Amino acid sequence: MKLKLVHPLWTHAPALLVLLIAIVFTARSLPLPGQAPVHFDINGQPDGYGSPLINSILLLGLSLGFLLLSTWLDELWARQEKRKTFNWISLFDELAVGDLCGIQIAYLNMLASSAKGFPFPWMILAITCGAAILLAVLLELVRPYRHYQKGPVKGPEDISAFKDGINALIKSGRPVRYRESQNPAYAGALAVIVALVMFVSAYFTWSPIPWLSVLLGIIGISFLLTYGGFRTVVTRDTISLKMGLLAIPLVRLKTAEIVSLQVLTFSPLHDFGGYGIRFNAGTQAYYLQGDSGVKIGMAGGKKYLIGSDRPERLAAVISLITGQSY
Repeated sequence: MKLKLVHPLWTHAPALLVLLIAIVFTARSLPLPGQAPVHFDINGQPDGYGSPLINSILLLGLSLGFLLLSTWLDELWARQEKRKTFNWISLFDELAVGDLCGIQIAYLNMLASSAKGFPFPWMILAITCGAAILLAVLLELVRPYRHYQKGPVKGPEDISAFKDGINALIKSGRPVRYRESQNPAYAGALAVIVALVMFVSAYFTWSPIPWLSVLLGIIGISFLLTYGGFRTVVTRDTISLKMGLLAIPLVRLKTAEIVSLQVLTFSPLHDFGGYGIRFNAGTQAYYLQGDSGVKIGMAGGKKYLIGSDRPERLAAVISLITGQSY
């Protein structure tokens, strides 16, 4: 099955051009010395030595990775657009690639000149990042809007039997406990991969920079604990949202304090700038996939958006318990 992209690939031309320039510049600088400074302190003085070739491959590889990541994010943005809006995320690859490739070019210049130190290359970064971002802004302004059709529109789910079951529990006085979760594959893969990268990095930095190694280890553990996604539980008295392996509590709302309910369809990137735990316009949002959820207003004025793959069911349970319509 052929994948049809909604956003035009030519919007990534500035970042790709900078990456190609850095690759050509690196190729023309070969062969590189076997050992040279590859890490520098805040004053630009070398404090670590290694292979410039491996260092160059790492910088260029990261640049390519950011370019691919930005392509995916821009495609998500285009598929979520209801009308043409400026995609500020589209500047991400120009910023990242321009920065990394600018550092690569400046680093190769340092090696060629046999300089003793490596002052931060403000001028080169101003050229690579500034020019790439400026061109990217112009391309984003002329990017055409293309409506994305997800496929056949499904009608609303028939939850009458489900509501009857919840009503029966409420009237009988028996406990009510409704559960659902959001745990997409990408979230689990991200938690494991980032954790492994942090642990490996911590291992190699332990000897030269112990404090950085500890910090990397803490970051790795934090990501690993997110494995398992978000889990929502509704009872007569509370709505709780927990995360990850240890069921870390994120939200705990008292049903008696709920004053409004709304089944909401939203644009994750445009409205909240991404996925996960988000904040916008006084609303705390929690979702890992999809574009639907239940927006809850509390007596104190706070608003919460809980992402759901079955928002009608989630809203129905809360409505039957609280008496609030949606």
